[in-house]
Amino acid sequence: MTFREILESVVLKTPGALAGVVMAVDGIPVDEFVREGAHIDLATLSVEFQRVIDQARKVSGALYGETGGGLEELLLITTGHQLLFRQLDDDFFVAIALDPSGSLGKARYLVRSLLRNLQEAL
Repeated sequence: MTFREILESVVLKTPGALAGVVMAVDGIPVDEFVREGAHIDLATLSVEFQRVIDQARKVSGALYGETGGGLEELLLITTGHQLLFRQLDDDFFVAIALDPSGSLGKARYLVRSLLRNLQEAL
């Protein structure tokens, strides 16, 4: 499966999901899928939240050290969106954007169940 097919599957099967993106840790989007009619700027999201991911990785390193647990998942809930970030490897992660009432649990389940497919597509 391609990144786009995987992202489309997650977004379309998750109630309230708006978009998904696979991006590098430097904020460069690799591929994305936006649900028809969704109004979200994934390019801006990717660049801006790359900093959040970077800081979260530093916090994880400070908590657990170099040999401890690394960042696997980050949830960011704002008044306008829910954002799920899942690390794929040291260089890439996936982000799913949902509306405030979207099914975050379903998105988390689908991303975890398709994690191997995403990693193989790298």
